[in-house]
Formats: sequence, structure tokens, C-alpha cells
Amino acid sequence: MSIVSQEEMDQAEAALAKVRDEWLQREGVTAVDLGFKWSDGEMTRQISIRVHVARKKKKEELSAADLFPKEVNGIPVDVLEATYGIQEMTESDAQLEAAIDGRDQRFAEIPLGVSVGSPHVTAGTLGAKVFDPATQEEYILSNWHVLVGATAAQPGDPIWQPGRLDGGGADDKIAEVARSVLGPFDAAIARVTGERPILDTTIEGDKIDDIIAPRLGMMVWKSGRTTGRTEGFIDGLQMSTELNYRSAGLRRIEQVVRIVPRPGAPPSEISLGGDSGSIWVDEASGKAIALHFAGELGDAPEYALAIAIEPVINRLQVVFPAQFTTPTPDPEPPVVTPDPVEPPPSDPPSPTEDPVPNQPPITITPQPSVFERFINWLKGLFS
Repeated sequence: MSIVSQEEMDQAEAALAKVRDEWLQREGVTAVDLGFKWSDGEMTRQISIRVHVARKKKKEELSAADLFPKEVNGIPVDVLEATYGIQEMTESDAQLEAAIDGRDQRFAEIPLGVSVGSPHVTAGTLGAKVFDPATQEEYILSNWHVLVGATAAQPGDPIWQPGRLDGGGADDKIAEVARSVLGPFDAAIARVTGERPILDTTIEGDKIDDIIAPRLGMMVWKSGRTTGRTEGFIDGLQMSTELNYRSAGLRRIEQVVRIVPRPGAPPSEISLGGDSGSIWVDEASGKAIALHFAGELGDAPEYALAIAIEPVINRLQVVFPAQFTTPTPDPEPPVVTPDPVEPPPSDPPSPTEDPVPNQPPITITPQPSVFERFINWLKGLFS
């Protein structure tokens, strides 16, 4: 699948911004995004503004006010039939949405992609290990409806691994709820309390420690509690949708990525209830692109919805391991040993001082010259 140029994306985003809020409020509209245009059930390579509706109607059933234009600022408009909801697993879904690959068990060292949850919910997926760069504390990342799950929940509430539906209880605590957001994202972090170590690799052994922006046509995979490792590709970006969060009411979720099965792949689920909180990863780079939280409702074609990862972690003020650097303490100053101090040289003796004290002075008798000795010899001859 070809990648849309940045110039095309900029033009399409500007066109979407003009109509998004008004169109999202129209009756029957479930979402608005940018993505590849569909024609006769086949996806084309043309980018379009897409209006998702609960049921497509024939043109003659619509009034003039209900009709969408064919294009906005040169960007074509496409209407798709799709209804979305959070992938929240209920008690009655336990049999249908049983975990695979032993992901519902209790792990001594906890990988990503396994069962986790608040006591207020059934179970979801542990998505990633992240860090607070200011405090250097370690957290786990998942959805609000996995780690919080109720308006009565409080910071400090325990998080269990495995989740409650999978047998988790008070003895299975691994973290405490720290920060969360429900609208415009569905995300939360919980501070790791150290009972068991959290890995930065999935149960399959794939490392998730860095992020990258999602792009149309990107091939991606995720590791979730219920459906395990599944694959898809991105056919939509910049989605806005309004979903029902039960006691929390309707919430508008932004920066949503739509993921669909890869062309030619056999029919299968790419996500189910219990997969909420898993991380979608770019196949080419191995970097995280989005936080899974929702999917299609009913018997509609298979879709998955995830929130672009960068705005999520910016809002929660955390980073992935690749962006986290443990501060290096300042080195101790070297111990400097001073050079030995030489004693100052003693002053030389004064010229007036006796070089050898307590000795009698030496008398020097002058010796006669040769001439004086000759005169004295002559005097001796005539005396």
C-alpha cells in the first residue's frame, strides 16, 4: 500500500478540520476520519474524508440536509457503514472471550500482552512499561476502562495480574492507579509497586520500548490477552468518535487509528473484549504506534480502533523505555594529594659572623719578600 505524502495529509487534515465537529453531531454518524476511499467493497489508494454511519441509506431516503458533499477543498468524501464500541469484557463474555496461550495466568516476571485489571473490571491487557522522567518511577500503561473502570475509583487503587475474571485477587497486586484520562483519550497508568518485575517484551518475546507516528498503509501487529498476536494494517487516521462508557456516559475520543485485516488474510478476529490496553506496533520498525481500546459492534466487518500513542503518553507525562535515561550522578571529585612541602632553605651565614664558632682567631704572619731577604743577608755579612 502506497504511503500518502505529507503534502496530501496536510491538505486532507485542513479539510477535515472544517467539517469534523458539525458532521459528528449528525444523527446516525458514528465517526469521522481520514482514510483510504472504498469503492464497491474494495479499498482504493485515494485518501478521503470518511463519514462512518450506523446504517447507510439510499439517496432517495435522504433529505438535502442529510446529504454529504462529494468533496471538501478537493478531498473526496466517502460514507462507510460501521458502528464501534469499547472492547469491554463482561462476565457473560468469559466463555466466548477466553484468553489464549496462557495469557490469563499469574506470571512471576510479567510480560506485555497478558491479563491485568482493576478490581472494578473483569480483565484487560497490560500494554507497555513506561517511566515518569521527572520522578524516575516505573508504570504500566493500559486503558482507563482496564486500570480504572469506574467513576468511583481513586488514585492508589490496586491493579491485579491476572485480572479479576482470570482469578486475580488482593494477593496479585502489582501496581496502584496513578493518572488517567477519559476523553479525549481512553488511557491510564499505574505505578509499579515492586511485588513482581514488569518486562518490556511481550509473551512472544517482542520488545516494545519505543514509539513512532502511525501512517496510512502501515503494517501493524498487537499482542492481546484474548486473541494473542494478530496482524492488520492502518486504513484510517485522525478519527473522532463518541462511545458509551456506561456509568461514565458518552465520551468523545480523538486521534483514533482504524486498523483492518490485511488483504488476502483468512477471515479472523484481530481483536476482542479483553484485548483492550494492548499496543499496536509498526511491523517494519518494531515501534509502538497506538493504544488499542475499541472495535466493531455486532456482525460488522472486522475493525480495531486504537489511539495514537504519542499524544497519550504526552498527556500522562510518561515516556517509553527508549526515551527514558536514568540520570547519571555527578562523579565524586578526585582526591588530590598535595606535593610534599620542602622546608625553606636556611639563610647563608653573614660575612661578619665567625664560620666556626668558639674557635680562637687565626693570626697570619706576613712573609718577607725576596728583596727583603737579600738585604737582610748582606747585613749579616758586615755585622
